Amino acid sequence: MSFKYSYLRVRDNSEVVVADFQQSSILDEAAIERIGVEFDRLVLEAVTAKKLLVNFRGVEYMSSAMIGKLIHLSKKCKEAKVKLKLCGVGPKINEIFQLMKLNKVFDIQKDEKGAIEAFNSPSLSNWFGLKS
Repeated sequence: MSFKYSYLRVRDNSEVVVADFQQSSILDEAAIERIGVEFDRLVLEAVTAKKLLVNFRGVEYMSSAMIGKLIHLSKKCKEAKVKLKLCGVGPKINEIFQLMKLNKVFDIQKDEKGAIEAFNSPSLSNWFGLKS
């Protein structure tokens, strides 16, 4: 299943669906609404792999409305049993995530390589015989 994306570049990387933003600034309300639609499609594409990585590399600015779309994406991933990670979050956006305590909501990794490795490494719950 392949959709046409306008604001995201979507690719497969080692059994993980990776989405990169194509803009450095995500402030326009119409663009954010469109990204929300693309996020919904992204979850459908990630259902088979069960792993989705959203890479913020190159994104310098985003509006607070975009945070709502990310929370919606997280909810959709949980419903579809897709593991979601974020990476490449720059200092400005990371500061916002920390102020809003979103670093506790999202699994944020430094870079794409580390995030993909984190998908494949056993979680702490596996050490204790719990299902993740």
